[in-house]
Amino acid sequence: MFVTGKAALITGSTSGIGQATAKLLASKGCSVIVTGSRSPENAKDVLQDIQSTAVGKVHYIQCDLRESNNVLNLCNQADQLFPEGIDILVNNAGIQHVAPVDEMPLEKWNELIHVNLTVPFMLSKHVIPSMKKKGWGKIVNVSSVMAMMAHYNKAPYISSKTGLVGLTRAVAMDTAAFGITCNAICPAWTDTPLVAPQVKMHAEKTKKSIEEAKKDLFTNATPTRKINDPSQIAGMVLFLCSPDADNMTGTAVPMDGAMTVQ
Repeated sequence: MFVTGKAALITGSTSGIGQATAKLLASKGCSVIVTGSRSPENAKDVLQDIQSTAVGKVHYIQCDLRESNNVLNLCNQADQLFPEGIDILVNNAGIQHVAPVDEMPLEKWNELIHVNLTVPFMLSKHVIPSMKKKGWGKIVNVSSVMAMMAHYNKAPYISSKTGLVGLTRAVAMDTAAFGITCNAICPAWTDTPLVAPQVKMHAEKTKKSIEEAKKDLFTNATPTRKINDPSQIAGMVLFLCSPDADNMTGTAVPMDGAMTVQ
């Protein structure tokens, strides 16, 4: 019951990890703000899914995070919904573009750094003052196993997710004395819409089916031979919001099927 009555903002929550996290927190009595670039009409099915098990209230704010003004507007709308401030911030939204570093367009580099790293900074900066006043707050950044290892053709993604772990540590240090924790989760392959283009690209390159491509990329990549389910990442978010994690801050938790211990 530790999140009952708390207010949570989860970015990128109209699919994948964000949707699973919003659904889990809402089912535990947390009031959640779901965000995404979809119109409210196009997000209706997602909101119905989250609300199907919700105990807390579910709100939706449409926001394209690629524009800083939209992020500031998101902050203003969140303040209107919860004048006493956000208690739980989950910086989950992320984008990807795959290409060799010498072929990576500068605009894609800037876009990934902004969405994956600058937006978490902006939102953390906004919610921390009210968390300090209350003496309680939880910030969870969804980074990636790519913050701990490298892979081909992902320079801006790896850089942004590595930077997000650094931001996690910095925020943890700045807020440790105020009852606020900030942690990062670093998942390996997780079956979400974000990885769908990479699956399709691999399938076309190897002339394999989508399912065979998923097996190549996902199950064969980890010693456990298992892919993450979004609900598992959501479960870790919930744990990091619990009293058991009150003295756990500045960490980067790998959920990688032992990829980084090979």
